[in-house]
Amino acid sequence: MITTMRKTFRQTLALAVNEAREGQKVIVSRTIPISNMTPLHFYAAAEDLYAGERTFWMSPDSEGAMVGAGNEWIIETAEQSSARFSEIETEWKRFKKYTDYPGSRDKPGPVLMGGFSFDPLKNENLRWKPYKEGRFVLPVFLGSWKKGREPEVTISKVILPEETAEEAEADFIQKALYIKNLSQSKAEGAGTPAPFELNEHHTEEWLQSISKATAAIRRGELDKVVLAREVTLHSDEGFDRLSALHTLVSDQQSSFRFSFENGSSSFIGATPERLVKMKDQHVHSACMAGTIRRGSSKKEDQRLEQELLNDHKNLEEHAYVVKMIKGALENYCSSLDCPDAPGIYKTKNVQHLYTPINGRLKKESSLLEIVRRLHPTPALGGLPQAEAVEMIRKIEPMDRGWYAAPVGWFDSKGNGEFAVAIRSGLVEDRTAVLYAGCGIVKDSDPELEYEETKIKLRPMLSALGGLKYDRI
Repeated sequence: MITTMRKTFRQTLALAVNEAREGQKVIVSRTIPISNMTPLHFYAAAEDLYAGERTFWMSPDSEGAMVGAGNEWIIETAEQSSARFSEIETEWKRFKKYTDYPGSRDKPGPVLMGGFSFDPLKNENLRWKPYKEGRFVLPVFLGSWKKGREPEVTISKVILPEETAEEAEADFIQKALYIKNLSQSKAEGAGTPAPFELNEHHTEEWLQSISKATAAIRRGELDKVVLAREVTLHSDEGFDRLSALHTLVSDQQSSFRFSFENGSSSFIGATPERLVKMKDQHVHSACMAGTIRRGSSKKEDQRLEQELLNDHKNLEEHAYVVKMIKGALENYCSSLDCPDAPGIYKTKNVQHLYTPINGRLKKESSLLEIVRRLHPTPALGGLPQAEAVEMIRKIEPMDRGWYAAPVGWFDSKGNGEFAVAIRSGLVEDRTAVLYAGCGIVKDSDPELEYEETKIKLRPMLSALGGLKYDRI
């Protein structure tokens, strides 16, 4: 339930306190302007008090950004939960939400930021345990940036049953003062990446898994499966995660840039692949499958683009994704628009076959229900979905954790956006694990797929280690 304030802020706090005492879960949020701060400035400045409790989300071409600081509330799912998407949504709906900007429809209000694991039945690696099968945080402070508008910070507070209205008001005043002081802090620049050693794992086993997959596809057991591998980086000096985020923001401008801190680790990446966006009953998705490298010159880049547009293997792989996403969204949309042929989507390191899909939602549609239905798409799992995921469980020599899974945000009005967490890594102090995968069809060649994963590892390698790894 969402309520826009019609009373004074003090009166609303008194109402919220009374409801909390009666057992109602209540969030009160207040939005204030913030000046002279970029998203990276806000993220860096909040480290002193909120290290390990920050989130970062920036849309392609910096159309918008949100940065969270502090965990006011955390919603997590149980292990191996088959209803993890609905669990998150149900718990969020239990909160009554008061916002303090009457008449404004495009403010975010309280927002949950987080994600899900790729497969709740294969997530045994201890490094991923704190991230759960689904984990979302309500930031204490949510900085919001949109082109053409002044940046703002939304302060959110969960009212506790034992609090008084005076205590709640004093807390808001203190937090507003914190934001004022934060905006006067000096912006921190990017540091110098530390050297690291790179170790590959289970490479031969992974190559063999591709041969097993192509044999199964030729036997007609499935049409496509996506197989991923991991590499581990070790740095004696420790990784500078802020520096990595700076590099991703500046170098990967056509991608979603994200960071989800969880204590001593951060899940960081720059993914070009939107899963779904919902705003005011409109839905937007993107089919992205089929990859080739960028050229070293404009002429070579265009030649490679045409090669990709006419490559049978990649077109087949892309068609599976379009068919599945379009079919899934038809269940939720009253109208749907999908081009007949793919175009090209370019990032710094690679270019993809790309088909956008846009639709008008039915009134009963839910964002997390659509996320559940789409995940994993054939671009991340395979087709048929169940058979592909089962094969990944059996022959992929690692646990994906949150890699290739939905990450993003949603607000109190049901709007939000999720991307697929590829081109990503789990970064700790001295260790980072990076992931890359390829779509396997009947004609896939293991060595060529291996070379493709090396290209896909470049964004994170470059962010963590500098230009030395830009052309691995």
